[in-house]
Amino acid sequence: MRPGLKRLAKKTRPDSIKADVPATGPGSEKYQRILDAAVEVIAEHGYFSSPVSAIAKRAGVADGTIYLYFKSKDDVLRTAIDSTFDKFHRQVEEEFKTLHGPREQLEYIAQVHLESHAVNRSMAVLMQTEVRQSAKFIAEFSHHHLVKYIQVVREVVRRGQQEGIFRRDVSDGVVAHCMFGAIDELLSSAVFTGRVYDSKATAAQVMDVLLSGIQTK
Repeated sequence: MRPGLKRLAKKTRPDSIKADVPATGPGSEKYQRILDAAVEVIAEHGYFSSPVSAIAKRAGVADGTIYLYFKSKDDVLRTAIDSTFDKFHRQVEEEFKTLHGPREQLEYIAQVHLESHAVNRSMAVLMQTEVRQSAKFIAEFSHHHLVKYIQVVREVVRRGQQEGIFRRDVSDGVVAHCMFGAIDELLSSAVFTGRVYDSKATAAQVMDVLLSGIQTK
């Protein structure tokens, strides 16, 4: 190709092709649009009734663009879940820098957990419905996120036991699973009945119920 024609071809390259090239990759505006769209579409229509084309349309991108960022629809959903819970754990870690009391820390974890419904209702719907229908996604969530959640709560409970705030004869693991289960059930209620909770007040009530069984007299 002659130099002049080569320059012309480069200059007249379609903008749509340029737009499909991920300039910054994960974390870019388009990348986040795809994640948000996937969560919304799957929450509305169900995983198996949400083709990649529907996700792309909601995100305002071409179907093929999604495959520049993700390997498959599974990968999009997995990444959306990972992103949500990574943010949850970072928020808790940041608050723990200034919030030191074991009871207050447990209440904060419960509060942020409950707030997830108001912060991103589509993700809450997805977690309470679609993810539970897949043994694969449940296993991945349990191994990557539930384990970390339980571990954080266990560490707080153990510290409370060491400080004489909580009973030492109660399993920190049992307390952690009871706490997650209680909050998870409240989120299910919010998703399926439309009930609205005051996250801070409800978190305090949940911890009152739970901790009355492990606090020292």
